[in-house]
Amino acid sequence: MSANLEQLMSLSTQPAAVEWFRGIFKHGHLHVTDTGERFTVVHHGDRLEVMPGHLGDRPNFVIPLTTVNVANLVAFFADQEINEYEQYRIVKFMLRPCLTAALSMPILQNGTFRRAAKLDTHWHEAILDPEGNEDEQLTVICVNDQWIVIPGYHGKPQRRLLMKPEQILDYQRHVFAASERGVLSGWLEVARWYLQWRDSVTVTG
Repeated sequence: MSANLEQLMSLSTQPAAVEWFRGIFKHGHLHVTDTGERFTVVHHGDRLEVMPGHLGDRPNFVIPLTTVNVANLVAFFADQEINEYEQYRIVKFMLRPCLTAALSMPILQNGTFRRAAKLDTHWHEAILDPEGNEDEQLTVICVNDQWIVIPGYHGKPQRRLLMKPEQILDYQRHVFAASERGVLSGWLEVARWYLQWRDSVTVTG
């Protein structure tokens, strides 16, 4: 058993980790870029399971990370509590992979649904660190029914979103819940919620 697998399996037994990741995903893939290792993490609701390799072809997201990132993640949950700074670090790391995965869902490739849900097709977004500074700036653009997520701010967006970690987690949990339901009515319900959520994180200027 590799050191990374051993650490991830240790993390999977931490009650705080099971609770923190509840409602965020069911089936995730991890790629440790400095070792080439690949792992599958399954959230069973009451426990986490870690397995070598990428199992299944439709994970909720694929997250690239390094051995140092694995060690940091395990350390964050070691005391069974996640403080404000630790939550920011975890959410920052997950932001782009989760956003890319959400935008790749078939429902968001559907132009009719996007128009009905009044979704923007070009925006800027960033996470706010505990001091209120922008971090992990991203540009999101929809071109020919395909979403593109680009590091940094580019072009003239329809709006700009600045989000606290807890607001990003709220978004991820709503999207994941709709994905699990897998019905149009669920997505329409989330679309109505999203418009209010989007207004709450939109900034001008």
